[in-house]
Amino acid sequence: MVQARSRSLFLLGFLVSAGTLCAAFYLEWQVGLKPCSLCQVQRFFFALAGLSCLTALIHRPGRWGEAGYLLFNTLMICMAAAAALRQLWLQANGEQPKVACQPGLEYLLTTLSFPEALKTLLLGTPECARVNWTLLDMSVPEWSLLALSALLLVTATGWLQALLAGRATAS
Repeated sequence: MVQARSRSLFLLGFLVSAGTLCAAFYLEWQVGLKPCSLCQVQRFFFALAGLSCLTALIHRPGRWGEAGYLLFNTLMICMAAAAALRQLWLQANGEQPKVACQPGLEYLLTTLSFPEALKTLLLGTPECARVNWTLLDMSVPEWSLLALSALLLVTATGWLQALLAGRATAS
């Protein structure tokens, strides 16, 4: 019974990740918002978490495998949250940039060395400080943190189930 519940949690985690990515691509392709480097980093970690949930759903792991997937998801959530918090900090404390757009990811990767491009991606560019869109007075990184909270709640529930299943097995 525990494995059936953990599979439904992995399905829920996949749906949260996929829904967040669909919303991000909708904002890009239909609304016309161009993602900054920190938005792209957040998308990357959402995609990895979603892929991990889908793989766990298909794989049907045992107790140790489930813990591995949960650990990986927890790390991806933490990395995405760090990028979202960095973007919120830039929006609150950074100067509002005067330029319209910074170079894209492809340009950064072709002109800079990989460590420099990675540093630029993780620290953010001046365009990350701009608030281009809000819904219910919340910007994109705030919505991202809300989705990450839902994903973290699903993952924490999985950890709790794994812990309780381990105690029931040990008894």
